Amino acid sequence: MKESFGALSITTIFVTLIILFSGYLCISVNQTKAYNVKNELVNIIQRHNGVDGSTIDEIAGHLNEVSYRSLGSCDEEDGIGYTLSGGRSQTKANYCIKCVNINVNLNDPYKQFPNASYYKVKVFFSLDLPIINNVFNFSLSGTTKTLYYPVNGGSCSV
Repeated sequence: MKESFGALSITTIFVTLIILFSGYLCISVNQTKAYNVKNELVNIIQRHNGVDGSTIDEIAGHLNEVSYRSLGSCDEEDGIGYTLSGGRSQTKANYCIKCVNINVNLNDPYKQFPNASYYKVKVFFSLDLPIINNVFNFSLSGTTKTLYYPVNGGSCSV
Protein backbone atom coordinates (compact mmCIF):
# COMPACT_ATOMS: atom_id res chain seq x y z
CA MET A 1 0.00 0.00 0.00
CA LYS A 2 2.86 2.34 0.84
CA GLU A 3 4.44 1.81 -2.58
CA SER A 4 1.24 2.71 -4.42
CA PHE A 5 1.07 6.14 -2.70
CA GLY A 6 4.74 6.71 -3.51
CA ALA A 7 4.21 5.87 -7.17
CA LEU A 8 1.15 8.12 -7.30
CA SER A 9 3.03 11.10 -5.88
CA ILE A 10 5.97 10.59 -8.23
CA THR A 11 3.57 10.35 -11.18
CA THR A 12 1.82 13.56 -10.08
CA ILE A 13 5.14 15.40 -9.81
CA PHE A 14 6.21 14.07 -13.20
CA VAL A 15 2.97 15.14 -14.91
CA THR A 16 3.15 18.58 -13.26
CA LEU A 17 6.71 19.07 -14.51
CA ILE A 18 5.73 18.04 -18.03
CA ILE A 19 2.84 20.53 -18.03
CA LEU A 20 5.08 23.34 -16.74
CA PHE A 21 7.79 22.55 -19.29
CA SER A 22 5.34 22.40 -22.20
CA GLY A 23 3.79 25.69 -21.05
CA TYR A 24 7.23 27.31 -20.99
CA LEU A 25 7.97 26.02 -24.50
CA CYS A 26 4.61 27.30 -25.78
CA ILE A 27 5.24 30.76 -24.35
CA SER A 28 8.77 30.84 -25.81
CA VAL A 29 7.66 29.84 -29.29
CA ASN A 30 4.70 32.24 -29.34
CA GLN A 31 6.76 35.13 -27.97
CA THR A 32 9.47 34.63 -30.59
CA LYS A 33 6.85 34.57 -33.34
CA ALA A 34 5.23 37.74 -31.95
CA TYR A 35 8.60 39.56 -31.84
CA ASN A 36 9.27 38.62 -35.45
CA VAL A 37 5.77 39.78 -36.49
CA LYS A 38 6.16 43.08 -34.61
CA ASN A 39 9.55 43.74 -36.20
CA GLU A 40 8.21 43.02 -39.67
CA LEU A 41 5.18 45.29 -39.13
CA VAL A 42 7.52 48.11 -38.09
CA ASN A 43 9.67 47.47 -41.18
CA ILE A 44 6.64 47.50 -43.50
CA ILE A 45 5.39 50.80 -42.06
CA GLN A 46 8.84 52.38 -42.38
CA ARG A 47 9.22 51.06 -45.93
CA HIS A 48 5.89 52.66 -46.93
CA ASN A 49 6.70 55.83 -44.94
CA GLY A 50 3.46 55.58 -43.01
CA VAL A 51 0.18 53.71 -43.04
CA ASP A 52 -2.23 53.71 -45.96
CA GLY A 53 -4.29 51.08 -47.76
CA SER A 54 -1.33 49.40 -49.45
CA THR A 55 0.50 49.16 -46.12
CA ILE A 56 -2.49 47.43 -44.48
CA ASP A 57 -2.74 45.03 -47.44
CA GLU A 58 0.95 44.14 -47.22
CA ILE A 59 0.71 43.62 -43.46
CA ALA A 60 -2.33 41.36 -43.90
CA GLY A 61 -0.49 39.37 -46.55
CA HIS A 62 2.53 38.93 -44.30
CA LEU A 63 0.41 37.84 -41.32
CA ASN A 64 -1.40 35.26 -43.45
CA GLU A 65 1.96 34.04 -44.77
CA VAL A 66 3.40 33.41 -41.31
CA SER A 67 0.08 32.05 -39.96
CA TYR A 68 -0.23 34.65 -37.22
CA ARG A 69 -3.59 34.25 -35.48
CA SER A 70 -3.29 35.78 -32.00
CA LEU A 71 -6.09 38.09 -30.90
CA GLY A 72 -6.29 40.89 -28.37
CA SER A 73 -8.10 44.13 -27.72
CA CYS A 74 -6.97 47.66 -28.53
CA ASP A 75 -7.89 50.72 -26.51
CA GLU A 76 -7.32 54.41 -27.29
CA GLU A 77 -3.69 54.27 -26.15
CA ASP A 78 -3.03 51.43 -28.58
CA GLY A 79 -4.67 53.03 -31.59
CA ILE A 80 -6.73 51.31 -34.26
CA GLY A 81 -7.11 47.54 -34.16
CA TYR A 82 -6.93 45.56 -37.40
CA THR A 83 -7.86 42.00 -38.29
CA LEU A 84 -6.12 39.64 -40.72
CA SER A 85 -8.50 40.61 -43.50
CA GLY A 86 -7.54 44.29 -43.12
CA GLY A 87 -10.78 45.27 -41.39
CA ARG A 88 -10.98 47.23 -38.17
CA SER A 89 -11.95 45.77 -34.81
CA GLN A 90 -11.06 47.09 -31.38
CA THR A 91 -12.13 44.02 -29.40
CA LYS A 92 -10.82 41.15 -31.56
CA ALA A 93 -7.82 42.63 -33.31
CA ASN A 94 -4.68 40.87 -34.49
CA TYR A 95 -2.57 44.02 -34.17
CA CYS A 96 -2.92 47.69 -33.26
CA ILE A 97 -1.38 50.74 -34.93
CA LYS A 98 -1.34 54.25 -33.52
CA CYS A 99 0.03 57.30 -35.28
CA VAL A 100 1.64 59.98 -33.11
CA ASN A 101 2.26 63.44 -34.58
CA ILE A 102 5.43 65.07 -33.33
CA ASN A 103 5.00 68.71 -34.40
CA VAL A 104 1.27 69.01 -33.83
CA ASN A 105 1.58 71.40 -30.86
CA LEU A 106 4.24 73.67 -32.34
CA ASN A 107 3.37 77.27 -33.06
CA ASP A 108 4.62 77.28 -36.65
CA PRO A 109 2.81 79.97 -38.69
CA TYR A 110 5.42 79.90 -41.48
CA LYS A 111 5.49 76.07 -41.80
CA GLN A 112 9.21 75.82 -41.11
CA PHE A 113 9.04 72.39 -39.49
CA PRO A 114 8.30 69.31 -41.59
CA ASN A 115 5.37 67.01 -40.92
CA ALA A 116 6.78 64.28 -38.71
CA SER A 117 5.21 61.35 -36.95
CA TYR A 118 5.98 57.91 -35.66
CA TYR A 119 3.85 54.82 -35.30
CA LYS A 120 3.27 52.54 -32.33
CA VAL A 121 2.65 48.89 -33.15
CA LYS A 122 1.17 46.36 -30.73
CA VAL A 123 0.89 42.61 -31.36
CA PHE A 124 -0.38 39.80 -29.16
CA PHE A 125 0.69 36.32 -28.14
CA SER A 126 -0.80 33.83 -25.75
CA LEU A 127 -0.08 30.75 -23.70
CA ASP A 128 -1.71 28.17 -25.95
CA LEU A 129 -1.59 24.66 -24.49
CA PRO A 130 -2.78 21.82 -26.73
CA ILE A 131 -5.68 20.62 -24.55
CA ILE A 132 -6.50 23.73 -22.50
CA ASN A 133 -6.19 26.26 -25.39
CA ASN A 134 -5.58 29.95 -24.59
CA VAL A 135 -4.78 30.50 -20.93
CA PHE A 136 -3.12 33.94 -20.83
CA ASN A 137 -2.82 36.76 -23.39
CA PHE A 138 0.26 38.96 -23.56
CA SER A 139 1.19 41.88 -25.82
CA LEU A 140 4.35 43.34 -27.34
CA SER A 141 4.79 46.94 -28.44
CA GLY A 142 7.25 48.70 -30.68
CA THR A 143 7.68 52.01 -32.45
CA THR A 144 8.96 53.09 -35.81
CA LYS A 145 11.62 55.68 -36.33
CA THR A 146 10.49 59.24 -36.96
CA LEU A 147 8.93 59.47 -40.41
CA TYR A 148 9.11 62.84 -42.15
CA TYR A 149 6.33 63.70 -44.58
CA PRO A 150 4.38 60.48 -44.05
CA VAL A 151 2.10 59.19 -46.80
CA ASN A 152 -1.05 60.40 -45.09
CA GLY A 153 0.27 63.97 -44.87
CA GLY A 154 0.80 63.88 -41.14
CA SER A 155 -2.91 63.74 -40.38
CA CYS A 156 -2.66 60.38 -38.58
CA SER A 157 -5.98 59.19 -39.96
CA VAL A 158 -5.78 55.79 -41.56
